[in-house]
Amino acid sequence: MKYEYDLHIHTTASDGVLTPQEVIDKAVEIGLKGIAISDHDTVAGLEKARQYLNTTSYCLDFIPAVELNTEAEKEEVHILGYFIDPQNAALNQRLQDIRISRYHRSEQMVSRLQEAGLKINFTQVKELAQGESIGRPHVARALINNNYVASIDEAFEKYIGWGAPGYVPRYKFLPAEAIELIKNAGGIAVLAHPGLIKNKKKVLDIINLGIEGLEVFYPEHSPEQIEELLRLARRYHLLLTGGSDYHGPGGAESRANMGSAGVSKKLADQLYTYLNFRE
Repeated sequence: MKYEYDLHIHTTASDGVLTPQEVIDKAVEIGLKGIAISDHDTVAGLEKARQYLNTTSYCLDFIPAVELNTEAEKEEVHILGYFIDPQNAALNQRLQDIRISRYHRSEQMVSRLQEAGLKINFTQVKELAQGESIGRPHVARALINNNYVASIDEAFEKYIGWGAPGYVPRYKFLPAEAIELIKNAGGIAVLAHPGLIKNKKKVLDIINLGIEGLEVFYPEHSPEQIEELLRLARRYHLLLTGGSDYHGPGGAESRANMGSAGVSKKLADQLYTYLNFRE
């Protein structure tokens, strides 16, 4: 296996298909040495994962993480937080506010899709969201189940992405606030999949906000993008991370394969070194 640590994995606590326990089993099965569970806007799966891991004889390095969905000038910017304290009060309060906003946003999206003539209801969406965090991917899965689209990517493009009939603007949550929340919760702030950000100047802007690392190794990054991000990381003395953005089996997206991107143990160890040095 090329990658030893997959540092970007989702569970049913947000929009993943597998439970935290099943994610751990899968990681061990495919031979990973370490993982980071980084659900969208929730830390609900972290304690379940840790407790389950403690009941096993698995030798798996588990890193608590979160992925915060922010927006900068009408473009989504995701910030990963590694080694965060899941009990941090300020972080949990903000996450609760965000989840409530996501819930209402999803409700509004379903209403707009209904107005556009699609047969979909919010009960379907809630049933697909096994965890406490409801979001657009659950609306997308309802559209797939109702045979309107064949994939999550198609659902976003045709129905719920920017400019589509079901789109509803997100809550106001800026990258700077996410970075501050992560650092105050003891975590390391990393820019997720920077290669997917269309405005390249925005990547530099976020680096200047105090980001500490770049998710260089990602399934949808081209070799050219990886080289460009490596140069950027060296220039600004940033940490290197990587992960599959795994959401579970059954999808046509590149994020359906755990371990398809990640980092070596050497790079993972650098996160620990940085964390210890910063403290």
